[in-house]
Amino acid sequence: MGIRSQTALKLTCQPSTLSSALQIVSRAISTRTTLPILNNILLETTSEGLALTATNLEIGIRKVVAAEVAEEGSTTVPARLLTDFVGTLPEKDLEMALDLSTQTLSLKCARFDTHVKCIEAEEFPPGPRPDEGDRLSIPLDELLAAIEQTQMAASTDEARPVLTGVLLHIDRDGQTLAATDGHRLAVRKLQARGGSDLEARLIVPARALAELPRAFRGESGEVEVIVSKARNQIFFRAGTSEVTSRLIDGTYPNYTQVIPTKSSTTVKVATSELNQTVRAVSLFARDSANVIRLKTETGGLVLSATTNEVGDSRAEVSADVEGSDIQIAFNARYILDALAVAAEDHVELLFDGPLSPGLIRPPGSDQYLYVIMPVRVAM
Repeated sequence: MGIRSQTALKLTCQPSTLSSALQIVSRAISTRTTLPILNNILLETTSEGLALTATNLEIGIRKVVAAEVAEEGSTTVPARLLTDFVGTLPEKDLEMALDLSTQTLSLKCARFDTHVKCIEAEEFPPGPRPDEGDRLSIPLDELLAAIEQTQMAASTDEARPVLTGVLLHIDRDGQTLAATDGHRLAVRKLQARGGSDLEARLIVPARALAELPRAFRGESGEVEVIVSKARNQIFFRAGTSEVTSRLIDGTYPNYTQVIPTKSSTTVKVATSELNQTVRAVSLFARDSANVIRLKTETGGLVLSATTNEVGDSRAEVSADVEGSDIQIAFNARYILDALAVAAEDHVELLFDGPLSPGLIRPPGSDQYLYVIMPVRVAM
C-alpha cells in the first residue's frame, strides 16, 4: 500500500469568477454570529467544479464555479479574508491546494504565494437537503420581477415576525406573492403553469428573497422551488445557484380584505412623470412626516407638500381623471416605492374618498396591486 497523499482539494480556477461567487455567497454570513465556523465558507469539489456554501442558519447560499479539479476534497475558509484577497488578484490561473495535515489552503496566482488557515469541513453545519419535498417551477425573470414588486412592502419590525416575511400563496390557479407592513400592501400574481397540485401558504423571510436577484444573476430559464415535507424550509434553485431559507412560522393576515373593491375616482398618469414629480415635491415633506397631498382637477393631478420652517412646493401633472374630485394625503416614500417597480409606462390610481386606502396598479390589470393607507391631515 502506498502512503496516502496529504493533499486533498486541488484545483485551478479563474479569480474573477471565484471573486463574484464569493461576494454573493458571503452575503449569507451574519456579522453577529458567535460560532466561528459560521464566519467561514464551505469549499467542496463537485463534478461541475467548486461549490461554495455559506449560511447563518436562517439563510444559506450556494454557488458552483467552473474549476479544473485535480483532487477532490473540502474545507472551510474565512469568508471575508478569502473574498477580499481573491478580489485583488490578477486574471491569471489561480491554483488552490489543501494540506490535510495542517488544514492550510495554498493559493498560487501569478506572483502571489499565499496560505490560509482553514477549519475542517466536518465542523460546518450540515445544510438541509431538498431531496424530498413538494416542487414547482417558476420562470426566473417572472419570479424576480414579483420579488422586486413586493418585498419592499414587508415590515422590518421584528416585533411582528410574520410581517417581516413575504407570503408565497400557491394553489391550482398559480402563485401569488404578498407583503405588508400595516401601512401598505403589495400583491403580485404569477402566471399559472402546469397546474401544480401543491397548495400552501408559506411565509418566506423578505431578506432571503432579496438575495435571489444577486444569487441568480446570469442564470436563465426556470427556478425550481422545493418546499420541505416539514414545511419549515424552502429552496430556490436556478442553474448552478441555490438559496435556502427557513420559513417563518405563523399565520399570515388575510390581506385580500384590505384590497379596495370599489372606487369613486380613477386617475391614469405617466409613471415616469409622476415619479419625478413626487420625488421633487416630497423634498419639502422630509421634515413633516413625509406627507404629500394629492388633489384631482380637470385634466390633471396636483401634488403639494409643505413644511413651515422649510417652505412648500406644488406641481401639476397631466392625467386622465374619471369620477369625483378628491383630496388625499400619503407618505411619499410609499408612493415612490410603488412607482420605482412599475413595469408599465402608465399607472392607474384608484381612490374611494380621502379616508379609504388608495390603490396603484397597471392600467386595467390586477396582476399587480399596491394598496396604501392614507394619512389624516388638514387639507
